Amino acid sequence: MDRVFISFHNYFRKRRLLFFAGLFAVFMILLWGASKVEFDEDISKLIPSSAQNEKLQQIIESAAFSDRIIIHLQRTSEGSVQDLTNYAEKLLDSLRNNSGDLIAKIQGEVAEENMLETLDFIFQNIPQFLSKYDFDRLSRKLNQDSIENLVATNYKTLVSPSGIIAKKTIVRDPLGLSPTGLKKLKKLGSGDIFDVRNGFLVSKDERHLLLFVSPKYKSSETEKNEALVDMLFTIRNNLQAAYQDRVSTQYYGGAIIGVENARQIKKDIQYTVGIALLILILLFIFFYRKLVLPIILFTPTLVGGLLAVFCLSVLRTEISAISLGIGSVLIGVTLDYSLHILTHIRNHESVTRVLVQVSRPIVMSSLTTALAFLCLLFVDSRALQDLGIFAAISVLGAAIVALLFIPLTYRVHNKEAVKRTFIDRLAAYHFHKNKALTAALILLIVSSVFTYTMVGFNKDIAQLNYTSEEIRQAEIGLDELLNTSSKSVYVVAHGGDLQQALEANDSVFKILQLLDRQNEILSFNSVGALVASEVQQRDRISAWEKFWTPLRKEQIKNDLIKSGAAYGFKPTTHNEFYQLLDADFTPVSLDDYKALGLIDIDDFIRIDSEMSTVTSLVKVSEENLPKVKSHFIDIDHATLIDRVEINETLLGSLQHDFNRLLLYCSILIVFLLLLYFRNWKLWLVTAIPIGMTWLVTVGLMGLLQIDFNVFNVIICSFIFGLGVDYSIFITNGLILEHKTQLPALATHKTSILLSVITTILGVGVLIFAKHPALYSISIVTVIGIISALLIALTLQPILFNLLIFNSEKKTPL
Repeated sequence: MDRVFISFHNYFRKRRLLFFAGLFAVFMILLWGASKVEFDEDISKLIPSSAQNEKLQQIIESAAFSDRIIIHLQRTSEGSVQDLTNYAEKLLDSLRNNSGDLIAKIQGEVAEENMLETLDFIFQNIPQFLSKYDFDRLSRKLNQDSIENLVATNYKTLVSPSGIIAKKTIVRDPLGLSPTGLKKLKKLGSGDIFDVRNGFLVSKDERHLLLFVSPKYKSSETEKNEALVDMLFTIRNNLQAAYQDRVSTQYYGGAIIGVENARQIKKDIQYTVGIALLILILLFIFFYRKLVLPIILFTPTLVGGLLAVFCLSVLRTEISAISLGIGSVLIGVTLDYSLHILTHIRNHESVTRVLVQVSRPIVMSSLTTALAFLCLLFVDSRALQDLGIFAAISVLGAAIVALLFIPLTYRVHNKEAVKRTFIDRLAAYHFHKNKALTAALILLIVSSVFTYTMVGFNKDIAQLNYTSEEIRQAEIGLDELLNTSSKSVYVVAHGGDLQQALEANDSVFKILQLLDRQNEILSFNSVGALVASEVQQRDRISAWEKFWTPLRKEQIKNDLIKSGAAYGFKPTTHNEFYQLLDADFTPVSLDDYKALGLIDIDDFIRIDSEMSTVTSLVKVSEENLPKVKSHFIDIDHATLIDRVEINETLLGSLQHDFNRLLLYCSILIVFLLLLYFRNWKLWLVTAIPIGMTWLVTVGLMGLLQIDFNVFNVIICSFIFGLGVDYSIFITNGLILEHKTQLPALATHKTSILLSVITTILGVGVLIFAKHPALYSISIVTVIGIISALLIALTLQPILFNLLIFNSEKKTPL
């Protein structure tokens, strides 16, 4: 293997211009290909999907889960309802004038024409809004005394200074059937908490007003939503100056949290990794005494990364952005190869000797690391599969480019004296001869056997979101108003077409009504109060026609005319109502429902080529949840979705997958190490420290009560890869030192120390990050890398002495 790289070097040593021209051409092609890539920012793609839950995933994706920003206006004791609604009106005007195409729709404003339009719709289709209970109650109101009292009440309303809506409703609907239907529509929205004031939804105590903004883009598309979030806060700042002591504003929603998380991640990276990379660059320049060293060092890593993105773009139409973000921690692995080559050349070793010493272990290390990452292909997660492919190609590409590029680029003149630094002095230290350190490591390994099982898996992905104090306060405020912290589940009726989904939803709606009457749920929002299947609609029309017999129609008409005459009503006053009783009703189409301005049907119903869904939101206490779930088990084409429970189940399968992958990686590494060393003793010297590193890393996590999660568990492959690298290079250095009796191990230890410093500064520095996901990644990285370093430098030489030196009766190291 080393001969290939030596031959390449000898050929291009006198043709450097040709080599760099070719490398530049390759770089530009890769850069062009990578620039064409489209990224998928959906973090949920990390969650595995499988054939078993494919149907469930399809339902979740098809269901109309609203992803809205809630604008919560609250007036102080010095403010009035007029201040509240004026503020809302100005806020909406600003949004409409400045939002462009960032907003899909805004809800919360109730125009008077929309209310009239809705009442007209209910009146013209009144059978669809009356239940058996309504007909029973209506039959008790049709005697002469009740009609006389009703007409008297209607007269008082007409002569009072009431609104035009009330007057129009009474004239054409003296029995008040339309308001009965309107009350049922509360199950579609605000329930009994809000009333309409000045065209807005205002709480009954007149202190709160809610508006709902639906962004055009999903919450995961943070870059596109960032402009919307900025605009919202700018509008608030502008209005707050005028309403400072009277109205306050809070925002809450997935888009707000998504943008806040993305910004916190960027801020953490800029302030921590940015400073760390600057320190690294200065450190490398100081250590290698070359100003151009950072360019030489990072070129293989950059080319490897571009090659990986280019290859992914050929395989995928979209690449998971989160997978590439996590894959960025590979900088520690890919720089490792460059550091080994640079350190050997720095010590005045010939290029031929360097390539003989490092080419095989570098290729072997990159191959084992790449194959370990490729095991992610066995996980049913697109994002993790992308990560596996990206990591494998990056590692292999960086290793090969480092072996080809660095020997042609980095040269040290023999006359240049190697200036020893603190890293050189630390590398020359015999860690394995420090009895206290050895004893401490052995004690740590033994204790890890007991703490290993204490590590859990955090399945609550919400705990990994960054939440600012303002967002927490907004959540508390909404919870006090809407009980948002109560358990929310969705009941999704689904079918191959709309009618099948609506028929399933008819059954769902009946169950929800029953559960509500029995106080087994806190509340629910369902379109079933408005939209029913054609079968159900025809049943309602039939019930209406059976109720209004010719005799009953004649009687109600005579009673209304007789009672109304006492108050000056003409016999024709309620002609519209009499015509309604004789009307021929037909089922209402979905397009007619959508035409209503008061209700947005798209919040509940979604239709696509493969599946139609009708979604109901249910609020329920934790103790009643199992009982509520039991009611929907036997309903055909209806699925109760507890998104937290589903995520926990799917993330639990991710935990299972990683346990399986750990087994695969272990078997793979065992095979490759045996193939590489062809000596079971050398294999033990290398493999045992790798296993100990994993045991100590997880043991320390258990001792420190650090759980795995969907983010830091992925880093385990990265730690595994570095542990393999360190073990292989230490074994390689021990073999060289054993054969040549020359101090070769120190050079290998120097490059490993530089790799550790690089990794800790590049990734471990995120331990100071405020974002929980970044912190969890960094803390596991720091624990794993330090464990790998100490075990490789301390216990591995001891194992080598026991298994190699002592068996050959040589003088120990």
